Amino acid sequence: MRSYRRGRPGFTLIELLIVISIIAVLATLTIVFFPSAAANARESRAAALVQGWLNIAKQRALRDQAPRGLRLWFRDNTFQVTECQYLEQPEDFNTAPPGFTAGRVGSALPTPPPAPAAGYTLLNTIGFTPNVDLVNGYDPVTIPNYNDPNVKYWSIQPGDYLELRGSGLVRLITQVGVPDGNGTVYSNYIVVSPPLPVPLSTATPSYRIVRAPRPVGEETLKLPAETMIDLATNAAFGNPLPMVITDAATGAGYVDVVFAPSGAVITRGVATPNIHLWVRAPDPVTPANVFAGDPTIVSIFARTGFVGAYAPVPPSSNANPYVLVN
Repeated sequence: MRSYRRGRPGFTLIELLIVISIIAVLATLTIVFFPSAAANARESRAAALVQGWLNIAKQRALRDQAPRGLRLWFRDNTFQVTECQYLEQPEDFNTAPPGFTAGRVGSALPTPPPAPAAGYTLLNTIGFTPNVDLVNGYDPVTIPNYNDPNVKYWSIQPGDYLELRGSGLVRLITQVGVPDGNGTVYSNYIVVSPPLPVPLSTATPSYRIVRAPRPVGEETLKLPAETMIDLATNAAFGNPLPMVITDAATGAGYVDVVFAPSGAVITRGVATPNIHLWVRAPDPVTPANVFAGDPTIVSIFARTGFVGAYAPVPPSSNANPYVLVN
């Protein structure tokens, strides 16, 4: 007759205590390391998104055979970017609409404001004949134009450049529309900087306006929550940014990265071989520590347009954090 051993109905107390201890250790490790791992994953994803957006902008420039780019928006003076927007640069503006004769420009054309407001002279204002529509059918609402709700629809906008008579010398358009002493705004006048050396007394059809890049659409590209591009590091570590445009009234501003069809970066004000974008997730304990977590440098090579991702050199080495990029 065979005998069978009966299976054990459960665990011993010692075995249960061992299992509970193992679970407690694993839980402790999860609490300690998981938040850091999650933050590192967010940073890596944010850097990959920025790198992808830049490469898409470069490919659009090649496809369209025209300047295309990416705008980095910061909403206050901390220079912390959390959203971006694709850019397109329109063709130069130097013709009248179909059905009209060629436009002409001068310091007092076609009819100067009867009594220009203080601060406007024949040196810093230039008028266009009426058949040249600068504002695409709209009228300037605010002077200056910082908060005009329709400025994004205008053919000519503040930030564009005017060249006269093929001289190659361009002047920044700082305002579209010039008021008279009674508050009437003449939309066929612009304000330029620097002023003309002498008034443009003889009207000329020889002009062109080099239009600055415009955002494409209304939606923006958002970085993952609690991540950002920290533009303040560029000044801190000696890598100047291209031209930074800031609205003094609201504090909002932006930096553009614009590619030529060849792939080269043609953003105004590029003065270094690389444009470095420091992507990080702020540490809630030490928010000023830009090395906290797992930051990534997304670097754009100005000559070729190549976009790469690199780890910054830690401060303990006493080296420039960009040394692995350059």
